[in-house]
Amino acid sequence: MAELWNARDNSWAPTSSQAPFDPVGPEGYGKVVLLKKRPDPKLDESCFTGETRALPETLAPDTVLVKNTHYSMDPTHFIWTQEIPQYMPAVGLGTIMRCLTLGTVVRSTNEEKFPVGTVVSVFGGLAEYTVIPFAGVNPTQPGVPVEMNLGPFSLIQGHTAWVGYKICQVKAGQTMVVSGAAGAVGSIAGQLGKIAGARVIGIAGGPEKCAYVSGELGLDGCIDYKAESVADGLARLCPNGVDSFFDNVGGPTLDAVVAAMNCFGRIAVCGAISQYEGKMGAQAVGFKNVEMLLMRRLTMQGFVVVDHLASVGEAMGEIGAGIKAGTIKWKGDVREGSLSDYVRTVNLLLTGGNNGKLILKVV
Repeated sequence: MAELWNARDNSWAPTSSQAPFDPVGPEGYGKVVLLKKRPDPKLDESCFTGETRALPETLAPDTVLVKNTHYSMDPTHFIWTQEIPQYMPAVGLGTIMRCLTLGTVVRSTNEEKFPVGTVVSVFGGLAEYTVIPFAGVNPTQPGVPVEMNLGPFSLIQGHTAWVGYKICQVKAGQTMVVSGAAGAVGSIAGQLGKIAGARVIGIAGGPEKCAYVSGELGLDGCIDYKAESVADGLARLCPNGVDSFFDNVGGPTLDAVVAAMNCFGRIAVCGAISQYEGKMGAQAVGFKNVEMLLMRRLTMQGFVVVDHLASVGEAMGEIGAGIKAGTIKWKGDVREGSLSDYVRTVNLLLTGGNNGKLILKVV
């Protein structure tokens, strides 16, 4: 019987070959942010426009009206805005920008199921208010800071890190490398590797982030890619090679780690943020040393967490136990502002200007 983490189901969304873009988007009201044009190559203010929409007088059956307060800033936003082959349809021009949010139910068509005042997680988009069908409403974890529901207790951070860690098949005594190790997903993945008994080396940018990775997170070392080449750092910290690699970055970082991998190594491709600005689709930069997959008999698997919903309970259980035991630590970078601060805030992910899980909190 297959383990739950390995049970994949992509029936939740059409592929971009079936539907290149979503022509509808979230059903948002109040202040909303619409995608006006595709990034070329930068995702800047000219890509968006704002407007205000009157709240609906009535709700369709089995829906709630949510007032959004926290907006998850994620690298996948740079994918969603581009009309390129991807794991789900691109955001349609003239529609509300897709975004995972936290908010409070302010109107409900079923008070028993979703009482007014309930804090929930939804794909509310960049909208002040969103109407969501019951099927798209997720309860939040009680007894923890609310922002953690966009962090370790969310699909996008916690469950993603857990699934990628499982794909890496981390083994005690082996060496695991994590790129983007100070980031939202990489930090959780690295700590899961430590719990499994692996020697874990992180890759991050700058002395402050590397000190956080090897200090507070407890990883066994960190390569500062801004101070030395990844190849030199791997030679220094991984003299016996690399057995598993959780990759959030792609590009030259992926090339360098693959070159250092041992036979039968495993690679979980979670992201490629180094490529998200002007290096995707027709402008993509190729994976240079693909022959090493053959020479070292490597297994390389891309994954999208929504394919793995069957394992979300198991993942949250393990992560929750780690947080309670103090073996998994989490840092949130909550920026207060308004929806007009979205572009400035989300672009911090490309410059490394965030310090932990990046969240825009509308005040």
